[in-house]
Amino acid sequence: MRIVQIAPHPARQNGIGIYAARLNQELQLQDPRCSVVAPAGLPYRKSGQGANDWRGREFPPHWSDSCLEAIDTAPPQLVHIQHGLYIGHGNDLARFLAGLRARRIPCVMTLHGVWPSTSLRRWPARFYRLLAANIERVIIHQQAGSLPLLLEHGIPAGRIVVIPHGTWTGPEAAPAAIPDTIDPSGRRIVLFAGNIFLRKGLHIVIRAFPAVVRRIPEARLLVMGSERTNNILDRLYRLWLHARMRPGLKQGWLLRRAEYVPDAELLTRIAQAAVVVFPYLRRYGSASGIFHRVLAAGRPAICSNISTFAEANNAWGEHLPELFPPPADVRAWSRALIRILSEESLRNRALEASTALGVETSWPLVARRHLQLYRTLLPPVPVPSES
Repeated sequence: MRIVQIAPHPARQNGIGIYAARLNQELQLQDPRCSVVAPAGLPYRKSGQGANDWRGREFPPHWSDSCLEAIDTAPPQLVHIQHGLYIGHGNDLARFLAGLRARRIPCVMTLHGVWPSTSLRRWPARFYRLLAANIERVIIHQQAGSLPLLLEHGIPAGRIVVIPHGTWTGPEAAPAAIPDTIDPSGRRIVLFAGNIFLRKGLHIVIRAFPAVVRRIPEARLLVMGSERTNNILDRLYRLWLHARMRPGLKQGWLLRRAEYVPDAELLTRIAQAAVVVFPYLRRYGSASGIFHRVLAAGRPAICSNISTFAEANNAWGEHLPELFPPPADVRAWSRALIRILSEESLRNRALEASTALGVETSWPLVARRHLQLYRTLLPPVPVPSES
């Protein structure tokens, strides 16, 4: 089975690229006959390399031509696109899908975000119609926030497959043995980690935390990750957020690590945290790779009550409603943080719930689901006739 995967190179520190690389690894562990390759026409290039510099783009201009040329050198049986906004939704993608159809190569696409159309954002309807006409299967990580939109725009239910985001297990989920330089005194750490922009909602937790510190003086909020600066909104949010951070940094309850954090350290910080927070404000269908790292570590998590965390809400929301405050409700976030930091029984129940969901969404199970899907789309292997 030869599969070509279209995704960012993981060295670009893109969550979709890291997801794709881990999926590829597990696919080949599950079935050594499965050969998963990236197209030779899309090598990873660091910035500052002259004519080959992509100027920070995840994919180069006119990437469809490069991909199709690479595919022609060793035609695959199937192409799997890991789609995010890095790849776009316009002419290049349309040309690539048309090229696959002309070559009679089936295509599967995982949507790492499912966006609703608005008066200012009209491309989703056009994009989903393009998929309905060209894609054999569309994979989403969960139904909430995704399935109704895809059905509304004409993608048949029979071509939509739900496969959860994978969760790391075993040694790769274990924290590294590094010294606790962030908080050697063992304070109660609340962790926020990941790329920072408006829809991640970090400012909600920052606004909620003074009330937490008044009740639990030893509580600390550790923020790890860099602010995104893709556009003017990102840059304005960054300036505004820095102003909101200054009092906490001065008073000592806010700890900041303003850079990309390698996996080994990220896992350690997750394991050392009392709770990890996801105060996201986004309304579109998606999943969170860092959330699945938290499941891998079996740590408690507090998540906005939005579709991104629907699988967790379905799994334990009825029994642990405190872990799903409404997005943007500062008082509700303060109450949730105070409860989980002060009630050991609640933390233990949250830990058990995280561990259980991590087992249900492990990478081996996720890879098995992908292999089953691939096999349904490939022509049967002819059986040699006996002479």
